Amino acid sequence: MPGTVLLLAASPLGRGRLVDAAGVLPVLAAVAPAVLSGTDTANVVELADPLEPQAVLTRLRAAAATPGPLTVYLTGQLHLDRRQHQPHLALARTTPATLRYTALPWHWIREELRLRSAADTALVLDLHADAETWRHVTERGLDSGRTTAVYGRIAPAAGRRGLAEPAYMKTVATLLRSGHRPPLGVLHEQAVGRIPEETRGNLLLADAGGFVPAGSPVRPAHVPPPPVPTAVAGTTPPAPAPA
Repeated sequence: MPGTVLLLAASPLGRGRLVDAAGVLPVLAAVAPAVLSGTDTANVVELADPLEPQAVLTRLRAAAATPGPLTVYLTGQLHLDRRQHQPHLALARTTPATLRYTALPWHWIREELRLRSAADTALVLDLHADAETWRHVTERGLDSGRTTAVYGRIAPAAGRRGLAEPAYMKTVATLLRSGHRPPLGVLHEQAVGRIPEETRGNLLLADAGGFVPAGSPVRPAHVPPPPVPTAVAGTTPPAPAPA
């Protein structure tokens, strides 16, 4: 069955930009669709610095409703809205004052993927967060639902060092350009091993069991993860232990 791939890279166009998210798209776009999906054939939808959250939601909903495996490669930055303190993915027009209206609420992503099977639904993330959102995520996790496998990283903003680089996603794309997509757990381990050492501090890394502190061992993909709280990002239901 054909797979579906959604490439989403978003960050504000003004001073609020923390990461050059769209810079990763040319590298990902150079990978064959079938390799991005891990299937024989695949359809790819690319969203570069989208303007409207409803437009992103429409594309995500259509992708989630398509039969077959779905892989979402998402690069961008997270912020909390001031009223409900819920994580949002910033889009091109997002500012601190307009966040609730111009950014994509993270729970929209979780809800659109909720009815899919964890066996064929994956999020590959490279996200940066401002100071407030970083504290929120380290304390509470990033809830991506129990039916979605999540791989990737969340990193704090680079601060005065300028725009951050989506080093994890670029490394993933570079590995995939070999023409082969290993199991995502293996791909994640390979990418983490190639991220420059200086960018690993203060990271939260994800595998199929959720986000773990930088430096913690990442479980091999074939080992069933233990049960984790719902609030922890990107969990999959525990698989039965091998006989």
